[in-house]
Amino acid sequence: MEENSPNLPAKQEVLDALESVLSSKEFSGADRLREFLSYVVTESVEGRGDKILGKRIAQDVYDRRSQEDIATANVVRVDAGRLRRRLSAYYSEEGAADPLRIEIAKGGYSPQFERVSRTAKRPNAAPPKRRVALFSGVVVVALLVPAAVFLGTRNTDSPPLNRADEVQRQKAERAVLFEMSPTALQAKNLAEEAQTLLFPATQPTRLKAGLTLFEKAIELSPDYHGGYAGAAQAAAMFGGLAPEGPQREEVLAKARYYAEEALRLAPSEAWSQSAMGLLLMFERRFDEANRYSTRAVELDPNDLIVREFDAIVAFFSGDFERAKVSADPAIHSGRAGSRFPWRNVLGNTFFYLGDYQDSIDHLLEAAASGEPVSEINTAHLIASLQAAGRTDEARKHMIEYEEAWPDSRIEEFMYKLFRNPEDAENLMTQLKQAGWQS
Repeated sequence: MEENSPNLPAKQEVLDALESVLSSKEFSGADRLREFLSYVVTESVEGRGDKILGKRIAQDVYDRRSQEDIATANVVRVDAGRLRRRLSAYYSEEGAADPLRIEIAKGGYSPQFERVSRTAKRPNAAPPKRRVALFSGVVVVALLVPAAVFLGTRNTDSPPLNRADEVQRQKAERAVLFEMSPTALQAKNLAEEAQTLLFPATQPTRLKAGLTLFEKAIELSPDYHGGYAGAAQAAAMFGGLAPEGPQREEVLAKARYYAEEALRLAPSEAWSQSAMGLLLMFERRFDEANRYSTRAVELDPNDLIVREFDAIVAFFSGDFERAKVSADPAIHSGRAGSRFPWRNVLGNTFFYLGDYQDSIDHLLEAAASGEPVSEINTAHLIASLQAAGRTDEARKHMIEYEEAWPDSRIEEFMYKLFRNPEDAENLMTQLKQAGWQS
């Protein structure tokens, strides 16, 4: 920054403006944003404004060295967006009379400085409304969107919407989104596409692809809770099923960051609650996981993906009756597409309830319907066949299983995922009788 330029503020003037912002109520408690702002302003006044890059902020402010890491890049972008909004709020109210304003223009991180007339007075009018992000299930004005979508909640005392009403609600919501922000609609569509990549969860390649799409949705719309919620689910499954080690812990840390951001942006949204519930399950905090997951269903009983994740959390928690309810064919049958896990979860659940024929029927129907095929689901099919006395079929499927997954980690998965080791032991006993060798 050239201090002697007549068109630029003096260095001390900028530092005074920075101090006013940092000491304000708006930035109280926002330590990371304070560090972010201090860093970019200091770099600018020291003449290094043209060298302010996202990767340098990641290194110098967040002490993150993995420059190619997508999550790290997104953290910088997201915090830049949060910083812009806080600055706007500060100058709208508390800092309305400040003689010099600091701005971070979109598309970059280098600050800009704008002088304001010293006679400017704080407005007496009501505080300006802050921009509200209109995304999937977030704030949508009831007059514009039918089906009682308001402030991100639904009336759970009312009976579930029928399929036609739900489709109409989604169409109306998309129409509003497109009018308000085509980019927001693009992010929502991208996140919904990414949801189809999450299963089978034992395929890391699919989870990585889904996580990449969710992170792209975050990049498009940093205020969209669905991007963070979906990224949290993808990262939780990827990390939760990874072998023990630093990579697993790193990915689970990403999942926690994304889950917390989803809750911060939209705490009353079912997807936000569901994402945290799934993460907590992989962290083996089952009581908390079930609280978040059941709350998600209460917030939106019509969200069938939330229902599926609730079935998964209930299943590995040992609450097989609840898993059966959330995977009930009466609410899932007839859905468009084939990448849904509900029928597999239901088939797996019936094995633990002792209904082996129902387990076999649902698992075979899931495979025939093009639904996810994984080593976990196939293992339960073999176990149900063995337990039902159909040993020849069980052994035949075991041979095919070992050919399909020669390096299967099924034993590790089951003991890692189930709350009760007895449930994992129940499955492994039947698999070993069918010919499985640990």
